Amino acid sequence: MVTLDASALAKRELNKKIKACMASGEAEILVEHPGSVHNLGTALKGKATITVDGSTGFYTGGFLEGPRLVIKGNTGWYTGDNMLCGEIIVEKNAGSNCAPSTIGGTIVVRGNTGGRAGLGMKGGDLVICGSTGRWCGQMTMGGRIVVLGEVGQGLGESMYRGLIHVRDPQAEEKLGGNVEFHSISEQEAESLNMLFEKYAIDADASEFMSVRPMTSGRHHYTLFNPKIEKAEA
Repeated sequence: MVTLDASALAKRELNKKIKACMASGEAEILVEHPGSVHNLGTALKGKATITVDGSTGFYTGGFLEGPRLVIKGNTGWYTGDNMLCGEIIVEKNAGSNCAPSTIGGTIVVRGNTGGRAGLGMKGGDLVICGSTGRWCGQMTMGGRIVVLGEVGQGLGESMYRGLIHVRDPQAEEKLGGNVEFHSISEQEAESLNMLFEKYAIDADASEFMSVRPMTSGRHHYTLFNPKIEKAEA
């Protein structure tokens, strides 16, 4: 195993060092003292396990193609942005827009995520072992999202394709526009239990329901209309 001290390296140098280690055939790389650095693990390609002993900032694992990236702490916004393949395991929490526009691979967040998790996903799996915020799965075009905890309002808003599995008993009341609530199919349940077993997640597919794009009826959309109030002098 190779150990890199992130506190002694600039952002670009850190990623260059990781790539150089992978190019030389290192299979295990440990990054210490990450200090919530942004862009860690961006555009890594190949086979290796990179373990980060701490938290990272924005765009962790963006455009990842192959490696297994394990974050022992939290990650900021846009974790796994446009990820192609590989794995990202976040041992604590992830910020908003986790797994945006992912194409493949698997992201597992052991804690909670902020809003808009899985925004525009095209493929791959996003597993949230805790709860997530508003508009989870908004405008997904493929892939699968699994949420073990509570979900926010606007669940699956304007999904085109893809699948969301939830077990929040109030999830149906939080659905966004153009999606439907269904019982989980036998095939979906089998695949989901295999995923739980692979990542040692204590859950059973029989507890989950499925959210899918609307197949019939009139489509409707939820407009985002924030309230703006004047600050007190």
